[in-house]
Amino acid sequence: MRVISGKLKGKKLFSIKGLSLRPTSDRVREAIFDILQGSIDGGKVLDLFAGTGAMGIEALSRGAVSAVFVESSPESLSALQRNLAESRLQGVSEILSREVRDGIRFLASRGKKFDLVFLDPPYGKGLTRMTLEALAESPIVSLETLIVAEHSPEEGIEEILDLERVDHRQYGGTRVSFFRKGVRNS
Repeated sequence: MRVISGKLKGKKLFSIKGLSLRPTSDRVREAIFDILQGSIDGGKVLDLFAGTGAMGIEALSRGAVSAVFVESSPESLSALQRNLAESRLQGVSEILSREVRDGIRFLASRGKKFDLVFLDPPYGKGLTRMTLEALAESPIVSLETLIVAEHSPEEGIEEILDLERVDHRQYGGTRVSFFRKGVRNS
């Protein structure tokens, strides 16, 4: 796994072998960032279910000004800390060792707001819908925030109250859905 573009282009990222992690493939990550061109520079990024931090690190490499990484797995946290240290991104990043819903509440209590939110939860556990619903209700997401959710094609997340799915793409067994706040589905 490597950083695809930006100031850290080619930087090798440490990953964890043997765990049930499903890191975003370079191909899917590159496709997502091709779609996001122009909406990263100067942005504040939130990487939920961060794993090794590849999505947030890629955003920082491409011009995001800061990133918060939320992860609860000790093994993933170790890899994430190593990747941020070796990429020299500690000054523009923060790691929250928490479950995602708790992390969202904590960030809201601190008055944080984000321009771009990534989430890539484990498949088949209903975590994508739960996280999107929590984000829709949270003040950390504004009308301008773009939420990028990687999920299983079987997950029915087309309609989330107070979020509008503005785009979606399929890459093999991964679907990527893009949401914005503000449209009330009924």
